[in-house]
Amino acid sequence: MPELPEVETIVRQLQPGLAGCRIVSVEILDPKLETPAKNKLPGRKILDITRLGKQVCLELSGNDRDEMKLWLLFHLRMTGRLITHSCSLDQNERHLRARLVLDQGSLLFYDMRSFGCLLVLDSLQEALPKGIDPLSRRFTRRKLRELINGSKQEIKPWLLRQDRLVGLGNIYTSEILFASGIDPRRQAGSLKSDELHRLHSQIRRILLLAIKNCGTTFSDFQDSQGRTGSFQRLLSVYGKTGQPCPNCSGPIQRIVQQQRSTFFCSACQK
Repeated sequence: MPELPEVETIVRQLQPGLAGCRIVSVEILDPKLETPAKNKLPGRKILDITRLGKQVCLELSGNDRDEMKLWLLFHLRMTGRLITHSCSLDQNERHLRARLVLDQGSLLFYDMRSFGCLLVLDSLQEALPKGIDPLSRRFTRRKLRELINGSKQEIKPWLLRQDRLVGLGNIYTSEILFASGIDPRRQAGSLKSDELHRLHSQIRRILLLAIKNCGTTFSDFQDSQGRTGSFQRLLSVYGKTGQPCPNCSGPIQRIVQQQRSTFFCSACQK
């Protein structure tokens, strides 16, 4: 499933080409996505493209019939892709679920497994994530300490909780804990000040580095131009069971926490 870096990559790529475009028509090809609200979209200008947790959010102006703004949200789920028309030649047209025809090109929503969704909202309030975005200014060391204080949950599952931090998934939590030198089985509330300091720094560093490399692709993820990410080349532990640790050369181990695979080095992550 696309995590924060993959969604942020798509948003940053779409921003220059889509901002200022006007929606001419909306075509829903998947009955699961059908909504009467699509009739409210034509005539509206795309004011901004942002990321809301793991969702791509299009802020739309009013139109001739309604002066109130709307927001169009795409959640990519497992295999969703938002591709501009000029980059769609290599896509399988059987997986095209929705099409936004714009006055300059079009935006296409592909989804092989049809788990993705789109929402049309007249307020973002109901869609705001419960957790804090780890790339926002609100995510300070003090805030991390407040969130984690007293928690008896293991730190790896804690980092996956979307009601605490938004956008972290299985790949990046394993990498973040390795870079922080923290055993994924530690109780979250047991982390000391220096460990929380490292954890905060590595969360931001790993996410920004992944964004710089357009995310991670193992099978399905493609950016808005139909290209795969390259962060998988920089992974230290994820998916590397039995391979040598890049720090100490000991074997990378795999355990299961809450039905999710965790990869770590028991020598480096005390």
